[in-house]
Amino acid sequence: MSLSDWIIIAAVALAVVNLPLGWLLGRRRASCCPAPPALPQRNARDLHDVAQRLAEQVANVNRDVNQYQGRMQQVNQELRDVQPDEQGQAAQSVLASVAEILRINARLQNRLLVAEEKLQDQGQQIQSWMEEARTDALTGLPNRRAFDDALELQIAAWRRKNVAFSVMIIDADYFKAINDGHGHPVGDAVLRYLADAIQGSLRKMDLVARVGGEEFAVILPSTPGVDACRAAEHCRLAIAASDFQSDGLCVPLTISIGVTVVALVDDGDSLLSRADQALYAAKQAGRNCIRFHDGQRCCEPTDASAFADGEPRPLAADNASAPGNENNADLLAVCRNLRERLAEMAEER
Repeated sequence: MSLSDWIIIAAVALAVVNLPLGWLLGRRRASCCPAPPALPQRNARDLHDVAQRLAEQVANVNRDVNQYQGRMQQVNQELRDVQPDEQGQAAQSVLASVAEILRINARLQNRLLVAEEKLQDQGQQIQSWMEEARTDALTGLPNRRAFDDALELQIAAWRRKNVAFSVMIIDADYFKAINDGHGHPVGDAVLRYLADAIQGSLRKMDLVARVGGEEFAVILPSTPGVDACRAAEHCRLAIAASDFQSDGLCVPLTISIGVTVVALVDDGDSLLSRADQALYAAKQAGRNCIRFHDGQRCCEPTDASAFADGEPRPLAADNASAPGNENNADLLAVCRNLRERLAEMAEER
């Protein structure tokens, strides 16, 4: 075989190898571009701009890949048209085709790398927006959406592992009076102070979230009722022991806390409902105190010792609904709601 024959064979082999490699490269790069996560609620113009940029990037990648496919098909056809009796010309044609394949691959790779970088930047921007959507802007704590998601995961983990956990609802006492007497900027500063103080008095593994105006919620993993009440008391004392101070202003602060532990039939709503009932009981008891809901009633924190072993209990039937009991459950519910409303009205004054 002549030298030109060997050149043709080597060039064709190189072309055959590069052809599928180039195609796979284009497919891989296109598939590796990260898909943007679900968009949070955001300014409509911002979302429209992001969507437009993403659409342009997708169109550009699609156009580049289509051009790549078309040019590779053209080169492939040129290789097929090479005549065996034109050795010198054939060798030059094959070598030119191989060089063209390498140029096409390099050009497509560069374009896909640029597109990938742009998509990653936009994906990071959207991820940042998603984090903002799950964070309370004032305190930097997780917001209600993030808390609900974490609570759902905690309940799912408890059902798998059967390890008790507890929930606390914390409310700043007489917060409306602070806002009315000192202004909303001071009220905002107080909320930031409370957020830091609550977090600082609990474990790092406990999740603290701001779920309302002056209301915070806490998930305490692997924590039975008695330990949760101890943690709540530690938190209450930490707040009551130090006043909020700013620019010569001194504002005494106290908090009320409702605590409950997970029960066998609980979902997120039922668990939070019991914690809310315990919080209202603490408010009705004079504030700056803790009440524990044991599944049947709200009680003093010392009564939570029944849960010291950490075993979740089934919620017992309400004694008010038992036959022969003169207290009707509906009547008790109305009375409880009335007491709660009276407490709110007293606080508003």
